Amino acid sequence: MTTTERPPHSARTINIEGAARAAVAGGVPLAVLIGSGLSGYAAFALFAGFAAIPGAREPYGRRVVTVTTAGLLQAACMLAGVAMSMTGAPLWAEAVGLAVVLVVAVGTLSVLQAIPAQPIFPVFAFVVCSLVPVTPAQLPGVVGIVLGAVAFAWVVSMGGFLARAVWGESMRHLFRPFVEPRRRSFAVLRSPALWETVGLNLVGALVAGAVGEATGLGHPYWAVVAVVSTLPALRQRHTIQRAVQRVVGTIGGTVVAVGVLLLHPTDWWIVLIAVLGQFWAEIFVARNYAVCLLFLTPLALAVSWLSLPEAPERLAVERVVQTALGAAVSVLLLLAGRAVERRRGRPLGATSAIRTV
Repeated sequence: MTTTERPPHSARTINIEGAARAAVAGGVPLAVLIGSGLSGYAAFALFAGFAAIPGAREPYGRRVVTVTTAGLLQAACMLAGVAMSMTGAPLWAEAVGLAVVLVVAVGTLSVLQAIPAQPIFPVFAFVVCSLVPVTPAQLPGVVGIVLGAVAFAWVVSMGGFLARAVWGESMRHLFRPFVEPRRRSFAVLRSPALWETVGLNLVGALVAGAVGEATGLGHPYWAVVAVVSTLPALRQRHTIQRAVQRVVGTIGGTVVAVGVLLLHPTDWWIVLIAVLGQFWAEIFVARNYAVCLLFLTPLALAVSWLSLPEAPERLAVERVVQTALGAAVSVLLLLAGRAVERRRGRPLGATSAIRTV
């Protein structure tokens, strides 16, 4: 090999670039809000930061489309949640809003060929932002926070181009190679497979939310999030393993989170927890989903606690129970889906007739 040849990149190289990008995209707006005395809006910074994650290994010419579209989707879902909160929308209206978010998010992410392919970030943003109290007088400031934080996430995601230009050769193993782009096509929106995926998510989310609400415990949206994060995206197979990992990782992460919250950390400690949690969650998300949740769960609970403070012990019980309910709904849908597959002789979400891969 000559000195000018690039050595083969190890598939086991950790995703330091992507992890750093996600941590900065969420951590900096969160720190700004804390420094400005606006800790009640911490959730907005967290969800806006997620806009930097899609398109992480795409070439930058393609990534600009992915990140721009995903950012607009994330902002729209956050503001839709804010509208629900500000108007005091009844539960049925929130359910309709959730259904709209799911249809739009699944369709958009499927066309983009985005990773992650599940609509977890738009759904999570909508349901949590619908709980953060916002008055009409506060609305302009909240809109500014949402749009500003999403724009910052866009800059962070696209700013990796400069990092690669400066350090790409001298520190090449910090940068994972780009993946071969998949062909995008709006034809996928006409695919029965797409609407099967939408249907699974709608049924799962609404059933999980209704069961979670019926338990009398708080945070039924955690059951919804558990379903949409474990159901298969388009072109993926549904496995019980992901649901099990969701529960196991959530239990472990909740224990860590409660231990931290019982120490009554200051707001700045929450910022540190959020940055470290996002960084290490991105490191492990493609390797072991349960380990990823050991970091992601404390991040989510700590930031939620900032926006909507409550007893950590109760928060823990509700988190674990609602997540287990959502995972159970996901598994039941899996079993029902397998029965349908056996009867018709092909898997749910098959896309062999659609040239998108």
